[in-house]
Amino acid sequence: MVLLTVLLPPLCVLCSWTYIHKRIREFHVSLMLMTSACVGVFVALDFVLFYIFWEAMLVPMFLLIAVWGGPDRKYASLKFFIYTLAGSTLLLIAMVAFYLEGGSFSIPELSTKPFSFSFQCWTFLAMAVAFAIKAPMFPFHTWLPAAHVEAPTAGSVLLASVLLKMGTYGFLRFCFPLAPDASLYFAPMMIAISVASILYGGFVALGQQDMKKLIAYSSVAHMGFVTLGIFLFSIRAWKAP
Repeated sequence: MVLLTVLLPPLCVLCSWTYIHKRIREFHVSLMLMTSACVGVFVALDFVLFYIFWEAMLVPMFLLIAVWGGPDRKYASLKFFIYTLAGSTLLLIAMVAFYLEGGSFSIPELSTKPFSFSFQCWTFLAMAVAFAIKAPMFPFHTWLPAAHVEAPTAGSVLLASVLLKMGTYGFLRFCFPLAPDASLYFAPMMIAISVASILYGGFVALGQQDMKKLIAYSSVAHMGFVTLGIFLFSIRAWKAP
């Protein structure tokens, strides 16, 4: 994911070469800040550091949509901001709970500590909602079509290729190591939501005439396949073909 993240900005610059005509310097600064925050998310081994990068990513993406987006960019950027901030609040609550219970913010250290089943259940639900919004999974997906359509081309590239993967990365990085029993317990629910995302995203994508909306709804279906494979708890499903 780090390699994918650092390879995309040059492509984003090229596809924006003739598209962006105002505040060009600020646009490229936002792209670089976005890339840095995404890399930080994927390499952080400390919960606080992860959360800082997770939240920092929100600002440049918001600016990319709100400043250089389409006609409804204010609505799309605000919806993106509210959805992501709501999920981040739940993630912050879970992070603080793990610190109070485990006495550390270190992700590898917390992974070795046994937590009670009830504690795992509610922290899993808090983290799962945050990551499901980012993925995005049905029914937390409604911010994506608006953001995808109104974002500039570079923003749409980053949304489809990196940002959506952060949610599934969160499931693998936090839910499974920190709440393994709860992950198994809630797996049927997550599988059902994944199937709903696949069916809903696929059927709605069939009726779209706007290319960006088509990509947005098909991304909901594609990420549904990813989360379905994750919660099948199969090594074959976790590995790339």
